[in-house]
Amino acid sequence: MIALLLLAAAARAAEPKPEPLLSQDVTIRARAPGPVPLVPPPAPTRPVVDEVLRSLALGAGAASAPETVRVSPGDSARLAEPFPDPPFLALSPRNIRALCDSWTFSVLDGDGRVVWSSAGVGRPQGVLDWDGSGPDDLLAAVPGRRYRYRFVGRRGGGSFVVESEPVALESFARRLYGGERRLEAALPEIFAPGKAALASGGERYLDAMAAALRAGGSRADGSVRFELRETEPRGRLARARARTVVRRFSAALGVDPARVKVLVLPPERGEALAVLVPPAKGPAFGNE
Repeated sequence: MIALLLLAAAARAAEPKPEPLLSQDVTIRARAPGPVPLVPPPAPTRPVVDEVLRSLALGAGAASAPETVRVSPGDSARLAEPFPDPPFLALSPRNIRALCDSWTFSVLDGDGRVVWSSAGVGRPQGVLDWDGSGPDDLLAAVPGRRYRYRFVGRRGGGSFVVESEPVALESFARRLYGGERRLEAALPEIFAPGKAALASGGERYLDAMAAALRAGGSRADGSVRFELRETEPRGRLARARARTVVRRFSAALGVDPARVKVLVLPPERGEALAVLVPPAKGPAFGNE
């Protein structure tokens, strides 16, 4: 019995095995050694980067507190000279890089009152400046006061503020209708407190006025016209200061004292001394 089982097992082992239905000889060959190619990592395109950076300053999501950036007006040295010409405050659109849907540009005095304002949509396309005017285009600047500008840009629910440091406007020049120029300086810059004598540094304002009058034209009646703005226009101090103006400018211009007219008035905007300089279209003043 055992012999029969052994013979059957040997016969099954000797039977041929079936061939597989599909076979393939696969050979894997590696590339020859060489430098590893430098491939930059995936990155957003430049327009996408620009758009993201420009939108970071003003998100369009929930409202947030405005971010304030304080800057120097950049013109302080010029404004410190006697009788600077406008503009007295200016902001270039090149300094505003964030996108905004709307904006407001305001000029504030030292007490925080808005003396002039303008507004627009989109990014400002030109220089935003202030020439001393008020909302009605009349003279609003007061010599001796400090002013600053405030730019507010808005986009979506966010906003940002660019605000200048205050600058002192001790004096200024303003061109009037017909070419006449008004030179105006704060009275404390001209006269010592409570006196008709000049303040320290007052000479430079009077010298600048005299130089402008020499370079300008003359009136038909030959007069030189000043405005003296005093708190008490009929007081003794006002009259004494008016005489000082007449004496100094009759000597500086070489004209008869009767031709120097000083109109003493109450302070419409503030205490100041102003002279009206005609345009240079006739014989100029000269020392006789």
